[in-house]
Amino acid sequence: MDINKNQCSVTFDKKEFDDIISKAKNTTESKSILPILSNFLIEIENSRYFVKATDLENYIKIEGKAEQSDVSCVLCINSKKLSDIIKSLSSATFTITLVEDDVSKSRYIQIQSGRSKFKLTLAEASEFPAFPEIEEDMISNTILGSLLLEGLERTDYAVAKEDTANPTLTGVNVIFDNQNGRPLIEFAATDGNRLTVFKKQYPQDETSQELTINNVSFTIPKKTVKILKTIVNKASFVNVYYKPGSSFLIFEDKITGWTLFSRLLEGEFPDYKMYIEHIERPINAKIQRKELRDLIKRLSFSGEGSVIPIKLTFSDNILIGETSDREFTEGRDEIDIDYVGDAFSVDLNARYLKEAVDYAPSDYINVSTDDPMNGILVSCGNLEEEGFYYASLIMPFG
Repeated sequence: MDINKNQCSVTFDKKEFDDIISKAKNTTESKSILPILSNFLIEIENSRYFVKATDLENYIKIEGKAEQSDVSCVLCINSKKLSDIIKSLSSATFTITLVEDDVSKSRYIQIQSGRSKFKLTLAEASEFPAFPEIEEDMISNTILGSLLLEGLERTDYAVAKEDTANPTLTGVNVIFDNQNGRPLIEFAATDGNRLTVFKKQYPQDETSQELTINNVSFTIPKKTVKILKTIVNKASFVNVYYKPGSSFLIFEDKITGWTLFSRLLEGEFPDYKMYIEHIERPINAKIQRKELRDLIKRLSFSGEGSVIPIKLTFSDNILIGETSDREFTEGRDEIDIDYVGDAFSVDLNARYLKEAVDYAPSDYINVSTDDPMNGILVSCGNLEEEGFYYASLIMPFG
């Protein structure tokens, strides 16, 4: 590795750099027909550097601070190879040096940390896709990182894996609502077999009162949801930019220094409120969440594949669960519940029921229906009294 000419030599903090490229790597595309998408574009501007990655659906840019640098240059490096090398280093810092070999006319980088030394060839930076920009007339909202993460976590399990007829079902719909003087944000997801909604009011503290909140609605694609879960800091505030007709939805955290551009899904998210808010369900049972979750777990012995049939029978103060598998193994269990009324039964996919119960943010849940043939609604919370509301509508199985 003889160095004939150094164009750029920068020292990085290993922990910070590894954290940044680990987050950015989720946005690269290793199996694309475009090899350039398997690379990071690293832009070094004196003491600052920016790591960029894209799969053409998501574009991420993360800022870091170099330990030692007084140069500017651009490097396009294979993401997997760079990640593997950095993780293997034992020293707290490392140096990347850009080398131009006058003899072979080749360009590569040399990575050095203690006694370790690696050489990596470079891709052509000019072939890396151009990044979108934040447009001046975009609608801007600000949300606490913990609230964004909670909303996504409590709903994204119900996102459709694939839906060519309506691509918006493969994402989480988000509504910012500031109409009634107490701002709230609403998350919803559905795959056609279940529909999950989570609403939460903004906290009434001095910091939150200064946040920008405009009425707007959009759908976050499921891969973007996955990326957000890895980069959002619970304590940070995330700016969200959106404009009807725009190609991108944009998330930005100025404090930790990242920007994520997400290509918007085509189509309109279904008008789901009519199924949650506009139907009265007079048949209602109150159940301890842990006991129902444990019952489902005990009866899920036939848990192969994505469908586990379970039959629930509600009668006075008792819930009976029954299941069986193809080998005629049967299970029956029961728990105490708060219910008085006519007995009724409903057949469900136990996986759907378990997820609805798992992500309910309360010790007690309500299970209600107007007719078991119309499914059951698992819900908890009250916006006026508790500041949140969670509901998951599960359609009957079979």
